[in-house]
Amino acid sequence: MKKYRKYIIAVLTVLLIAIGLTGCGKSTAQDLQSHQWTFDSSKGDGLAATAKFTKSNLTLTEAGFSEVYTYELTNSGRNEQIKFIGKNSVSGKQETRLFKIKKQSDKYKLTPINKLAKSDTGTVSLIPK
Repeated sequence: MKKYRKYIIAVLTVLLIAIGLTGCGKSTAQDLQSHQWTFDSSKGDGLAATAKFTKSNLTLTEAGFSEVYTYELTNSGRNEQIKFIGKNSVSGKQETRLFKIKKQSDKYKLTPINKLAKSDTGTVSLIPK
């Protein structure tokens, strides 16, 4: 039995590593950071901004103008949420927009949760460029 002990431990170790690696898919943050996106709002203004995510920032560029927001991804039960924090360009006050984020094939659907996100942005699709 002692002879096989090392082999059993080695096999169990390999199995644990294999099981651990099967659960290692790309996280939402990694996926967002790996592409440029079209930020398409349901408000129907005819313009769609280009969205670029870094580790902690989102840069939206539209018609030559850019806005930078910090963002946070959180899990609330079974729902993943994304929060965008930026400054109002007129008042300079901090504003927070909160969305439920859900992957749909190769794009993401952002459904507004808080009042500002509902009134200002509406439902958003992030479509890879």
